[in-house]
Amino acid sequence: MVKLLLLCLVVVFAPFTYGGQFHFQLENDVTFGEDGNYSNGIIIGWESQPILDDADATSFIQQWQKTLFFAQPQAKKAWGVKVTQRMWTPDEIKITVPQPDDRPYAGFLEFEHHIALYGGDFAQKNWLSIGIIGPASGTEQLQGAIHKLLGASTPAGWPFQIENKATFQFGYEVDSLLLRKSAPFDSQWEISAFNYNTLGNLRSDINLGLTLRWGPALQQSFGRLSSHFGHVGNSLYQAQPYSLLFFTRMQVGYRFNDLTIDGSLPYVSQVEFNPYLVSATTGASYTFDKVAVTWSFNFYNKEYLNDNNSWHGYGSLLFTWLL
Repeated sequence: MVKLLLLCLVVVFAPFTYGGQFHFQLENDVTFGEDGNYSNGIIIGWESQPILDDADATSFIQQWQKTLFFAQPQAKKAWGVKVTQRMWTPDEIKITVPQPDDRPYAGFLEFEHHIALYGGDFAQKNWLSIGIIGPASGTEQLQGAIHKLLGASTPAGWPFQIENKATFQFGYEVDSLLLRKSAPFDSQWEISAFNYNTLGNLRSDINLGLTLRWGPALQQSFGRLSSHFGHVGNSLYQAQPYSLLFFTRMQVGYRFNDLTIDGSLPYVSQVEFNPYLVSATTGASYTFDKVAVTWSFNFYNKEYLNDNNSWHGYGSLLFTWLL
């Protein structure tokens, strides 16, 4: 499935991808010895080369999304698409009956379009997406195949997963520079603040946070990091080859709904989602020549109130490249 989706993206966007950046990302909680809550994610996406925003958007959806931005003179505009598949499971996946007091199984498939305005000290991004949660997402088959390949325990509770439901989401994020200073080795360090909000029937939340970065020419890649799931801004088209970037992001927020927990189930669940959000990410990215590899560790507080664990984590491995 992953190869097919990647091939589709290449075929559709190859004719106009000069300077465009593809990315492929894998996320899994095995990094922390877990196999529950947010368990696994696969992301395949593309973003155009940012260009000066001195012309009209080329499609109706870009024109509409652009009207939702604050005015930002001299910003560079980019747009992109991606497809993602995610899954959530209870802590114990060997149990063959419903687990009313644990997080339910949930599989999710989503297609998304975004537009971004990037400046050296201010950036804006927004996303529109449609998706499907439930058996139609194909997540049960994917996890079963992966666990069989790795010789891991076979997930036994997928017949009791969140039932099929279409999803519609909108997201908006703004980043603003607070401080940037020169550092040794011809590098810089900076601190910026961000506000990230989502609205939709999958999840709706509001978030505030801080980002710390250290690396070369930070003004050329400002705003490319994001709290939005699977978003990767195009920074390779003017990145310094053989350079290293370190980053840390911390955020707090409040969630109003969560379909992965309170969606329809074939049994009565006793689980209630936790509206209070706290999360952090720390990682590093190394850029070769038109290719980069990024590894990060991600932490988040419990997402449902009767979770016995206060914190969870997962690792993320990201490959980006220019055609």
